[in-house]
Amino acid sequence: MKNVIQHKKCLDVDEQSISIIPFDLGTGSQENRKVFLELQLTMATSSINHEYARKEFDETGDAERKDELLEYMHDCRAQYFEARQGLASYDPYALVEFERDLIRQKQVILTHYSA
Repeated sequence: MKNVIQHKKCLDVDEQSISIIPFDLGTGSQENRKVFLELQLTMATSSINHEYARKEFDETGDAERKDELLEYMHDCRAQYFEARQGLASYDPYALVEFERDLIRQKQVILTHYSA
């Protein structure tokens, strides 16, 4: 299994951004590669969606909207952990690396865009 992460300098900011590129499954079947990629995409999407919903939750004063956001964050969390469990069954080490990279990406993106 080969972990490919590209670090590239952003053109308009001084910080380094992290681009998560899916792990290479090597000789796995095309169907396994597709499932593996879909699991990673689900984890990344649900994680980022959860963070933006959390930020909106913190900023809104509307009780009804807070209830909607709580339900949405619960759904995002459920999707994340379902995909995480699937990814762990393929390769637990790839899961650890992917989550580490996902955390770094969220820190860079959310810190840059909330500033």
